[in-house]
Amino acid sequence: MKIRQSNTLRLSKKRLLYGVGALLALCIGGWLSLFLPFPELDAFMQRDWSTRVYDRGGNLIQILALEDGIRREFTAYESMPPDAVRIFLAAEDKDFFSHRGIDVAAIARAAYQNISSGKRVSGASTVTMQLARLVVPAKKRTLFAKLREARNALRIERRLSKQAILELYLNSLPFGFQTEGLTSAARNFFALPLSELTAEQLCCLAVIPRRPAGYNPLEHPEACAEKAAALYRAVFMQESEGQDGQQDTLLTDRLLQAARTARRFEYPFGMPHYIEYLVRRYKAGDFHRQPEAPQGAQGGTQPHPEGSPEIAQGSSPPQKNSQTQMSRQSVSASPKAAPQALPPDWYLTADSALSAQAELLLRAQLKNNPQARVHNGAILVIENATGNILAWIGSNSYFDDENNGKIDGVTALNQSGSSSKPFLYALALEQGWKPSDVLPDIPIRFGKEEAYIPRNFNNRFNGPVRLRVALASSLNIPAVYLLNELGIETYLHTLEELGFQSIGTDGAEAKLSLALGSVPVPLYQLVRAFSVFPRDGVILPLRSFTDGSTADGFSAPRQVFSADTARLICSILSDSAARAKGFGFSSPLNTPFPSIFKTGTANQFQSLIALASSSAFTVGIWMGNFAGNTVIGKTGSSAPASIARNLLIRLHSQPFADGLTVPAKNFAEPEHWHREPVCALSGMPAGPACHNTVQEYLPSAFTALSEHNRYNGQSGYNSFGTSNRLNAPNRHGTYKRETGEYDQAGGECSWHQIQNGRSVTVYPEEYRRWFANITRHGTIGQPSNALTVIRPADGSRFVSNARYQGIGVPIEITGGTEDTVHISYDGRAPITLNRPFSGSLPLEKGEHRLIVRCGDEEVSVVFTVE
Repeated sequence: MKIRQSNTLRLSKKRLLYGVGALLALCIGGWLSLFLPFPELDAFMQRDWSTRVYDRGGNLIQILALEDGIRREFTAYESMPPDAVRIFLAAEDKDFFSHRGIDVAAIARAAYQNISSGKRVSGASTVTMQLARLVVPAKKRTLFAKLREARNALRIERRLSKQAILELYLNSLPFGFQTEGLTSAARNFFALPLSELTAEQLCCLAVIPRRPAGYNPLEHPEACAEKAAALYRAVFMQESEGQDGQQDTLLTDRLLQAARTARRFEYPFGMPHYIEYLVRRYKAGDFHRQPEAPQGAQGGTQPHPEGSPEIAQGSSPPQKNSQTQMSRQSVSASPKAAPQALPPDWYLTADSALSAQAELLLRAQLKNNPQARVHNGAILVIENATGNILAWIGSNSYFDDENNGKIDGVTALNQSGSSSKPFLYALALEQGWKPSDVLPDIPIRFGKEEAYIPRNFNNRFNGPVRLRVALASSLNIPAVYLLNELGIETYLHTLEELGFQSIGTDGAEAKLSLALGSVPVPLYQLVRAFSVFPRDGVILPLRSFTDGSTADGFSAPRQVFSADTARLICSILSDSAARAKGFGFSSPLNTPFPSIFKTGTANQFQSLIALASSSAFTVGIWMGNFAGNTVIGKTGSSAPASIARNLLIRLHSQPFADGLTVPAKNFAEPEHWHREPVCALSGMPAGPACHNTVQEYLPSAFTALSEHNRYNGQSGYNSFGTSNRLNAPNRHGTYKRETGEYDQAGGECSWHQIQNGRSVTVYPEEYRRWFANITRHGTIGQPSNALTVIRPADGSRFVSNARYQGIGVPIEITGGTEDTVHISYDGRAPITLNRPFSGSLPLEKGEHRLIVRCGDEEVSVVFTVE
């Protein structure tokens, strides 16, 4: 018996020893776990906040909902009202600053109360334990879950300061109704910023987390007020004050009045396409900082509506340290932000009032033109000096699903049409062409195997046209001719310099139609590129935030065109007389101050574009249908142009959100060019026989040489009237861009001559066919070019089709020294043609050789009919 008792005692001691050892190991393990990494807490601190988006004047544009529809705004601890902190601690953890995450006294008190009453009447969770429950949610409320919650509370206390814990807790506290955090709760239940709530309203707010459905002041103000009155009494009244029943009634009435001030908040939804674009770019890490970007007339001070610290690009300046945000402060230091959570606040350079007016103008224009079958549009407005984006309208209505309203027309790809021509003409000026140079606006066939024959929008030919008029009136044939002269690769390089990243290989495939904007580009890139002209040829990234951050594709300004080239383009595009040939004198392109306009229409009329700039602002308008269907059967760029005009006038006449008004200024004059009288027809320096002259910019060196050559009969012009320039003896010979000088200058106009005492116009021979179409004054001069077969081009191919019997292979020949040519076709008897050399040959399948003789000159071409 004694032996059995001894064994039992020995076994009990062993079990006790094992139990103590296990408990000791558990305690040691629990203590060691406090020092282990806490990835759940790290992830919790990196969660997205509901970003508040403000315009340049501090007006709230949007509060972004999170992916699950919850709104959770962030407010730094230092910016929280002291009463709010005091009330919520009284409601949840009055001893918060005296414990280390676990309140032992509260646990004992809660256990006694719960055992005494036979049910759970009191809890012992501290603020830190509640935060731990949010960081690592438990599937079930068990004793083990409670122990883990306590351990995690200790881990949090070890890692964060009391202030940081309280900040994280108060910004994450669930209130139900897809609302988390004090700031969002104040807005959602009382439609007020947290800083504007009274103590009574804060007490009403503090009781909601306990029973969101039962204490919601919007639905149950009485229940909310009764519970809040007890909290108010505990926080603000002495114990003796609570014994008076009348005071209790008065207090409850006060809290009931406060609860009844609850109002549902209507969340603003301004500039949705723009903000979606910024969110997408931000999360992709496509943000750059421009700390030394110039400040424009509008400036852009940053308000602090909620007092949030800066944690990322686009947010407000930092205030006092906020420990929970330290890991995200480093974003601003890097030149390009890494993908990350959105910051609590964004301060945009945009003006919400301007955006609202732009949206109204777009809708009015669409409503007033129902016959145009156009249902959508987009608008982008920027400030030239800084690149600040002032307005961004992506569609007629974001919620118009029938017309794909959620598509962003600012970033969508559309053909630019003629709106991109200024970039081509600027390249020409850079290459030595002058505004006075003449371009041919006549039927021209470009290419050999694949013929390209452009036409003007009005199907008319204007003959010789000065470069200024060709651009201002948006003529197509001169633009294609110019691109053919300059080279497609050269132009593509220029477009790349202008930031047209979307063109890629499509530009090369488009070939000469690139001159007419046949390659789709976004309105965003068009506006950015067009703004180089009032900015003296410098392209800037478009900035989105008042701190200088940009979501643009490049971060550094660069000089694309010389200042003089940009100023010449401004002179041309603001010249109402020069654009009269294409648009007439009464035009929506005229403003009460200097401005430049360029419009464009897609080839099949799918979209309309207008670009406009004053000295301070650039506006881009797109109108069309996202489905790509035809909008109208005629050119209709006057619709977007009128919007652009009205916006420019508004920009210079009404103050911005920050109270500043920007006056319009004249465009600067080119420094190295001077105005001289030139012949309005030939563009050459005017002679005594030129009765119609215009003042035009000529390079300073050219002007000096013109006076010398006027008496020597020298001419620097070819037969088309285009001045000969460097490195191309018959076309481009005289201008040296490196030195800004001309080797030889165009002499006095040779197109007008005095014959029998009167002025006679003598057109170059290349204009003979155009001249012969209708009765014109003047004559055709002797040919000065080499014999050339225009059609059929050497190596060209034709397709025989039974539907078009009777149509032959067209013949067109220019140049030569005689007035007749002899044509040998596959060795047959020669055919004789008189000027203008044109006709046709029979359409016979096979390979054919054509030999043309004119005096001592002979040219041969080979073509194929399939």
